[in-house]
Amino acid sequence: MSKAKETKEKIIKQAAELFNQQGYLGSSVSDIMRATGLKKGGIYNYFQSKDELALQAFDFAYGCVSQRYRDALKGKRGAKERLQAIVSVFLSYMENPPIQGVCPLLNTAIESDDTHPALRERVQEAMTAWRQLICRI
Repeated sequence: MSKAKETKEKIIKQAAELFNQQGYLGSSVSDIMRATGLKKGGIYNYFQSKDELALQAFDFAYGCVSQRYRDALKGKRGAKERLQAIVSVFLSYMENPPIQGVCPLLNTAIESDDTHPALRERVQEAMTAWRQLICRI
């Protein structure tokens, strides 16, 4: 992996954790700079705006959550066993969150409802996919 790609992934991961703990509006570019150890230009070299970073950070966080559920569902047969696996993952969030700050889907859904239309749409898609998974089971 190239150094540029590693740096971009580091920014996304750190921003995902920061946004999940402090919220999008509660996290400044200065906070992101502190978390990543980069200067403003270093961050904006990879992202055109804080909004673009927020969307990619949410995608990263959602990917971490989704991977947890995929791993838990591997080898599970039958609706009862699969639903128990989903509940078990959700209950594990307090001790072992997929991203620091517990559940990025719920946190982002609450914050973006009235403040960030693009992020709200991304969260709605994620929640719909999660609901569809449960319905399929």
